[in-house]
Amino acid sequence: MFASFWLAILGTFLTRSGIISSVHAFAQSSIGPWFAWFLAITFAVFVFFFALNHKHLRSEHKLEAIVSRESSFMFNNLLFCALCFTVLWGTWFPKISEWVQGNKVTVNAPFYNRVAIPVALLLIILTAIGPLLAWRKTSFESLRRNFKWPTVGAVIAAVFLMITPPSWGGAFGLRPWVDISYFYSLMAISLAVMVTLTIASEFYRGGRVISEKSGQGMFASMVQLTHRNTRRYGGYIVHFGVAVVLIGLAGSAFNQDKEQEMAYGDKMAIGPYTLVCRSYTSDEFPNYEAEWAVLDVYKDGRQIDQLTPERRFYKASQQTSTMPYIRSSLKEDLYVVYEGLNPDNGHPILKAHLNPLVMWIWLGVWIIIGGTILALVPNAPAPVVVPVPARRLEHAAPVPAGD
Repeated sequence: MFASFWLAILGTFLTRSGIISSVHAFAQSSIGPWFAWFLAITFAVFVFFFALNHKHLRSEHKLEAIVSRESSFMFNNLLFCALCFTVLWGTWFPKISEWVQGNKVTVNAPFYNRVAIPVALLLIILTAIGPLLAWRKTSFESLRRNFKWPTVGAVIAAVFLMITPPSWGGAFGLRPWVDISYFYSLMAISLAVMVTLTIASEFYRGGRVISEKSGQGMFASMVQLTHRNTRRYGGYIVHFGVAVVLIGLAGSAFNQDKEQEMAYGDKMAIGPYTLVCRSYTSDEFPNYEAEWAVLDVYKDGRQIDQLTPERRFYKASQQTSTMPYIRSSLKEDLYVVYEGLNPDNGHPILKAHLNPLVMWIWLGVWIIIGGTILALVPNAPAPVVVPVPARRLEHAAPVPAGD
């Protein structure tokens, strides 16, 4: 708690003081020293109370086995700490190098990717294994038995993506073995399949027990199971949402972009799409001036859409803003930006982006929200009704009165 609060204030200090040169450090003011003193005072207070209460913070229990649900939580927290340290070190490294060497050395995206992506994949593996682990201790035989089919499913998914043509959903081929980004993408999708199958197996096993005892259908049994432990199964749904988001992020390895000057009738090909410029014009409105182009989108030889990317110049603020046109589908997003006119010939310059699986990110976010809401709902324990066959009652002969 102390560290989370202190790092939140540190992030505010970085964005407001101007000590770090970054697009995220959006302000520079004299408030920096005030934040620095506040950070120093709060750090001293935290250390004092931690030292004062450290005996009460000792764990009452110890890990009984490495293969257990408690250990999965511990490894999960350690990996998140590693991610936190990576971001903190990369953010401060330019300033540290300036203090030590006298010249500023910046780090860019490859530094974060080299560390953060492998750690994120390990987190996904824990997400898949965690639900299968018992508290205190899990036998390797139990883990092997429960983890076998999710692992087989993940391997099948990886092989499918590598050997099938793109029209069937495969897009990797041998690229994962020559390009690390494709390898990470393949691993991410395979692990997402593993997480999904693990969660499905948890719902199935619990539902089967209730179904056998109550005689209900499997779906009704799984609904009843979820109602009886909303926090646990809502958490599983959140894990499934994370897996869906991961699939969406894995699509970034296949992003394409293309920039081209386009006159009347000119064509731009990107992925399976062909963009044809039908017209371009400009107009003046009360608050802004606008330039836009009209593009027909063709796929497999037939027109499927028409895009109108736009660029506006606002008179009051004297600022320019682009109004991109996005065509979204479950498979990919086609994103077209009007970048301006070529001053030499007056032809518009357009930039197209083809980003696969972006919609999966938003679907995953909605699933995470739904799972979170479910986890907040109080449990509604419902007794399992076991049908008892009617017993034959033997009719006893009436007893005469007075006997």
